[in-house]
Order: sequence, then structure tokens, then C-alpha cells
Amino acid sequence: MMEKRNAAELLEKYNAGTATEEERAWVETWYARFEDKVTEVPAEQVAAAEQESRRAFERRPRISTWPRIAAAACLLAAVCTLAYFITRQPADAPPAIVRQPVQDVAPGGNKAVLTLANGQQIVLDDAQNGQLASQSGITITKASNGQIVYTAGKGNTAQKIPEINTITTPKGGQYQVVLPDGTRVWLNAASSLKYPAMFSGMQRQVELAGEAYFEVAHDRARPFRVISAAGSAGEQVVEVLGTHFNINAYEDEAGTKTTLLEGAVKVRTASGKDALLKPGQQSTSGGRDLRIENVDTDGAVAWKNGYFLFTDEDLAGIMRKVSRWYDVEIEYKENALLTKRFSGTVSRYKNVSQVIKVLELTKAAKFNIEGKKIIVSQ
Repeated sequence: MMEKRNAAELLEKYNAGTATEEERAWVETWYARFEDKVTEVPAEQVAAAEQESRRAFERRPRISTWPRIAAAACLLAAVCTLAYFITRQPADAPPAIVRQPVQDVAPGGNKAVLTLANGQQIVLDDAQNGQLASQSGITITKASNGQIVYTAGKGNTAQKIPEINTITTPKGGQYQVVLPDGTRVWLNAASSLKYPAMFSGMQRQVELAGEAYFEVAHDRARPFRVISAAGSAGEQVVEVLGTHFNINAYEDEAGTKTTLLEGAVKVRTASGKDALLKPGQQSTSGGRDLRIENVDTDGAVAWKNGYFLFTDEDLAGIMRKVSRWYDVEIEYKENALLTKRFSGTVSRYKNVSQVIKVLELTKAAKFNIEGKKIIVSQ
């Protein structure tokens, strides 16, 4: 057990630059622990420890730079007080530790639940890599990179009754699926994709809720259809032969956005309106409207590439994305904040505090993290 006197001497060596690597590691480790864990002790013991730390500080050589003096004093008080408290605790008494809440939230990750046609549910983030299940000659395998792969066996024939599977990501989750035709799907947080274990007949059809990016395997004889609906926008059908596109169809969004990166897609709304998109175009369907515009596709697929990208976007839309990915609740102190606009970019794999720092650069709003809630104020 390190005595308080030895702790003070060790700190003097640390500040003088004469401590060994082992001694430096001891000081830095205890200081880090002191920041995170505080032992409850009587007030008179705290006062005695402070007096001891001041006497030790007065005995050490003067340093010419004031900031270094302040830093040394703080570190000396921390180490000496910690050593004092440790030596005074009974050996059989568990330390009374007060854990300060960490005001930050970690990013989401590869999390999803796969529901098979028979109702069996597989929590993918808990499952081991390798074969998960087999359905009518289709093997379902979990890969090591947050992906499940459907593989048809040799001589596999079309299923008379399609076996429908559903993969669902929670808030704070994402996952990839390779369908039996080779189509690759990236599923964003708080989303679900419903699809047959094997495509039968003359078309390939899936149903999406939430957001997904598709790289559809080309098959001229069998079009690929995605059925989705966002909020009150009504059902939308996207039909392709082979192409790359993104669909955002969250329930809490005003409309369904389809963004084309490669190839061509046909978009048809519940009201009967349709349009053929070219690469770099985005359609927004809502109610009876179908609007087409040229966009920077990077913004639409930023989530799939691992970052947030905001370009003159209103705060309400930004915080919906933050809420889904970090699984947090958003509280606004003033409604006027909802329409404030922001621009910026930050990795999706940073803690939520890093996203907030980017938004706070505008000085347009303040953000406070309280557990799993972010409070937005003027």
C-alpha cells in the first residue's frame, strides 16, 4: 500500500521529470481513478488531508510558470488525499464509491433480430458466426461483418409458398442482408425489411419500413420491387432491373424519399403518379404529390458510409437521425428551434457529444445530455 508520504515524493519526481516509466504510470493511473471514483470520508479527514497536501507542496521547489504550479497542486492534492483515504480504510470494509453519471452516449452498431417464416427469432448480435438456419434448401449464414447471407443450394427449386423472413433493426442498430439473388441491402436504424427466403415467379418483391440502401442484382427477366410507406405519404412502389438506390420511408417523416445513385428506377405512388429517376435525382412522395429534384447523393447515403452529413438541414430532421442512431429522446425547450438550419459532417461512430459539438459551432442552439435524453435550448 502506497503511503501518503511516498505519494508526495513520487509526485515531486513526476513533476521534475525524474520519475521512471513505472512511477509515471502509477501517478497517472491513480489520478485517472481519482477523477472517476470518490471515496466518502468524514469532513475532518478531508481537512487533515488538505493540510498535509499544502505542507508537501510548500516543501517542493518553486516552478516559474503559474499554470504548472496550479496543475501540480491539483495533482498533488488528488494523489495525497487518495493515498490518505486508502490507508485509513479498514481492510474488511468495502470502499464507498460514488459513480458520477457519464454524460455521453455511445454510437449504434450491428444489431438486429431475424424472424424466420416459422416464427423463430434470432438475435443476430448475440448469434455466433456461421450457419443460423436452413429453409427449403436455402442456407442462412451470419458473416463476421454484421451481415447475413442467403445461399440457395444446388438444384434448388422455387418455393410453392414463399417463406417470408423479416429482419428488424432497433434504434441504435444497423445490419446488412445478402438476398438469395445476390442483391445487397444495408438496413439503417429503427427499420425492417420483409422478404421471401427465395424469390419465386417473375418478380422479386420486398417490403421496407424505415431506411435502406439497395444494390440490386441485375435480372432483366425479373424486376425487383420495393414497397414502402412513410407516415401519411401512402404506399410507394419502386421498380428496378438492377441498380443502386436509397429509400427513406420512416413513419415520422413527411414523405418517402428515393435517391438514385446508379442505373434507373421507376417510382409509383398510391395516387397513381409515377416517374423515372436518373442518377443524381431524388423523388419525394407524399399524399398526392411526387416531386423530383437533382441532389447531392452523398447526403442521402452518408449513413451507409458511416457519417452524418447535414447541408442546410432543419434541426428537427437532424435530431430525428440522432435519436434513431443513438437511441435517445429529444426534448426541445422552444418550438422555434425545430426550424433552425445547420450544416456539417461528423462520423456516426463518434459518441453523441461529438455530433453535438458540430451543431454547437453555429451558436444557434445549446444541447445538454441527461442520460438517454438530449435537451435542446436557445
